[in-house]
Amino acid sequence: MSDANSIHTQKWVESLAIYGNHVALFSLFKPSENVLKKYESFNVRVISPDLRNKIKKIRHPNLSKVRYLWSLRLLKEKINEFDPDIIHAHYASSYGFLGLLSCFKPFILSVWGSDIYYFPQKNWLNKLLMKKIIKYPTAVYSTSQAMKKIATKNFSREDIDVIPFGVDLDLFSPKNLNKEKFIVGTIKSIENYNGIDCLIDAANIVINDFKKDISFIIVGNGSLKKDMEEKVKLLNLDDKIKFVGFVEHGFVRKYYDMLSIFVAVSTRESFGVSVLEAAALEIPSITSNIGGLTEVNLHNKTGIVIEPDRPLQLAKSIVKLYEDNGLRKNLGFNARKMVIKKFNWDESIKKMLKAYKNAIEKK
Repeated sequence: MSDANSIHTQKWVESLAIYGNHVALFSLFKPSENVLKKYESFNVRVISPDLRNKIKKIRHPNLSKVRYLWSLRLLKEKINEFDPDIIHAHYASSYGFLGLLSCFKPFILSVWGSDIYYFPQKNWLNKLLMKKIIKYPTAVYSTSQAMKKIATKNFSREDIDVIPFGVDLDLFSPKNLNKEKFIVGTIKSIENYNGIDCLIDAANIVINDFKKDISFIIVGNGSLKKDMEEKVKLLNLDDKIKFVGFVEHGFVRKYYDMLSIFVAVSTRESFGVSVLEAAALEIPSITSNIGGLTEVNLHNKTGIVIEPDRPLQLAKSIVKLYEDNGLRKNLGFNARKMVIKKFNWDESIKKMLKAYKNAIEKK
């Protein structure tokens, strides 16, 4: 059970199918036509009540979970029909909640980030609900040690384990490209917690104060996109900072290949898949010392780690890597070695399949 349109869901489901498993995906929202065709090509059955219209009818935050009750009947019908060996829910506060209500076991839950970081903080009822959700599954998995610590501490479950999102090392294999421009970039949604404002301020310092011929690209959409575009115009940096907009994951490699440095200076981050994808391509990253980012970028080994919301510190780090080609290449080389050793996608899938086997044996 997971959002069918999420690239992370697509990767998990497709890989499970490739390994010979029969997979049915229960998604609260219908996938786009292109995504649905992709699932169908792997013989994955997608089941969706599509809650978009129902969500509009319920606006009160304390009643928001009621909308999932509309999906429970369909879920139970499909469980009886499909007769699964195991159910795996991704994201605790939505699909984990449905898993709890289904009363099915064996049941595995993967927590993703905001579901345990921010949902429980909204009110006491959310926190109580999350404790019940975390307690119920046969097994609970996190994508990072940082998230595991939070979940263990706040929800009193000691047996939470870590299976990280990995990187497809064949898809993200470095090429010997002759890069005409020195480009720094990020691939993140343009929201206040992803540090896009900080990156723009740092770019301004790099270009106007340090007088470096460096260009910047920002790949992604978000609620602050227009505000950030306006800020770039006011700084008169239109020719140096480009907004690409949303790019489907299958086409994102093109933009990674343009980069000499990847930046992820979020103020909150449960893991950091984009940093790992850059690392697999031998692109060093500059990241903030927040949450899961500290596990995917090691200071002065695979990249540079700084404090969040420090434009001057970020600017100095960019210039340091710009001026020291040897350091930049060495960090990039080490970054890919780290991904091969710790974040290989095939190994992540094998760990999850082993987790399924263990959960089924506990039944």
